[in-house]
Amino acid sequence: MNKNLHNLFVISSPSGGGKTSLLKAFFDDDRTKEIVMSISHTTRKKRPGDIEGKDYFFIEKEEFLKKEKKNDFVETANVFGNLYGTDKKFVYDQLQISDIILELDWQGAESIKRIFPNAFLISLIPPSYKDLEDRLRGRALDADNTISKRLSESKTEVTKCLSFDFLILNDEFKKALDDLKDIIFNKKKVNEFKSRVSSKLTKNLLDLE
Repeated sequence: MNKNLHNLFVISSPSGGGKTSLLKAFFDDDRTKEIVMSISHTTRKKRPGDIEGKDYFFIEKEEFLKKEKKNDFVETANVFGNLYGTDKKFVYDQLQISDIILELDWQGAESIKRIFPNAFLISLIPPSYKDLEDRLRGRALDADNTISKRLSESKTEVTKCLSFDFLILNDEFKKALDDLKDIIFNKKKVNEFKSRVSSKLTKNLLDLE
């Protein structure tokens, strides 16, 4: 990333990891007035409560593929058959004037890091897979087979995210929110941030079959 540009943060977590709720609370803070949340394009169907232009830009697959062919996206990902993409022009234009946050899966995060080496990757780590399953079932947005697919992919997602710059343990909402604010508002360096993700937790997550 050009040193004259502002900061780019990417937040990722396994499905049901709580990143959407955490970001909503984060942007309730008055200090976020100078920070912009990027909005992805997606072919996913709207869920109850989804707002066009706020949660996503919902487009048909044909339109998405046309934009992808024109190289309009800075990153794209296929998540359980749904396509997601981040508008390239928006990201480059916004970085000229303010910090920006992208909410992406690990694939998108890695793509951003290749293009913007100075981007900060932040991962929300669940305290257990049982917690992740409870959140997925509790939000009642997906059918059982979809939940099973998401859970089967979660180990890969956690494995990939453990190499991110910052790891936030999403066990208690307020603590996780405070950690996120500490990283972004205080511009914490990687070696200054005291992550609550322990090596024991990491081992338990990765050893779970």
